[in-house]
Amino acid sequence: MNTTPYRRSVHPVQVGVERQLLFDDFLLVMAGRDHWDQLAYGVAFSLGSVEKHGGPIFEGDAEWESSSAWLNVLCEGGTYRMWYQSVHKDRRRSCVSIAESGDGIHFDRRDLSIINNEGYDENNAVFEGGFGGVNPEFGNVFRDPNAVPGEEYKMVYSEWFGEYTFEIPCYSPTNGALRGAASPDGIHWTRYYENFISPYPDSQNVACWDPILSKYVAYHRTGSAFAGLDAGALRVPEQSRGRAVGRIESDDFRFWSPSELVLAADLGDGLNTDIYNSAYSCHPDAPHAHYLFPSFYHHYEGTFEPQVVTSRDNRNWSRSCRDNFIPLGNPGDFDCFIISVSPGFVQVD
Repeated sequence: MNTTPYRRSVHPVQVGVERQLLFDDFLLVMAGRDHWDQLAYGVAFSLGSVEKHGGPIFEGDAEWESSSAWLNVLCEGGTYRMWYQSVHKDRRRSCVSIAESGDGIHFDRRDLSIINNEGYDENNAVFEGGFGGVNPEFGNVFRDPNAVPGEEYKMVYSEWFGEYTFEIPCYSPTNGALRGAASPDGIHWTRYYENFISPYPDSQNVACWDPILSKYVAYHRTGSAFAGLDAGALRVPEQSRGRAVGRIESDDFRFWSPSELVLAADLGDGLNTDIYNSAYSCHPDAPHAHYLFPSFYHHYEGTFEPQVVTSRDNRNWSRSCRDNFIPLGNPGDFDCFIISVSPGFVQVD
């Protein structure tokens, strides 16, 4: 019988003066087996309440846009700058536009006259896909502290290949890619020549610069599978599980690593569910606190309901709580079926 006590040492985690958030069990379960009685007990995680504004604050109502879609906001010098996707009524023409606000609620379109959009020269559109652009689907814009001069703003977006895309099924396995662009001011954009990944990853893809990893990281739409079986002579091919979240990283925002699956719906979510977007966000005061706010899509109900997923290294993710983060509106309200979270925290004071 081995009676030698288990003496694995547990080294303290050096956190310095960095703010620590208790959104998982990382800092709660630090005891070794020889201190089992010090393990966290009676601890559960729950979500705080969310206060809604109560109604839409911005809608696609200009002549060159019949609706607006994916967006993100940065607060710079007291001005809230919102980049978003302008969509034309025939859905064959979209572009990235910008609006500004002094309070983060009332946004105004400013005439920039950069792009002729549906015959209108005076508009707030800033990007139409660059070289070879057809119909960009906006992802997000972020400030890059590691940028070379002239590329201080970075954008990630999805794009089709060529005008012929409107004549073929949108699920073509070879059409489209994730792409990027850079700008010195967030208004004048130049597309990177490289395609990041293919095929087309729709929904809102998100990229960032991670100062801890010293890498660019992007979260994108991908797919997952389930029910595969390989047991000797019995082999059953796996079936598509639906939408999921993938991850890639890069040293230069041009060439990216192979995609890895980081988040997918499981049996606890039900076979009726997959994940539509990531809404990746890093806490502005805690660089080790990373969040996803993915919308879980329930097919039969036709609803999008966001949850909260957390990470301490921007690579491995955990779901400490599976409650809905933002409740759907009442029947008949504008948000009674779908809620998606915009990526990125915005500091308001």
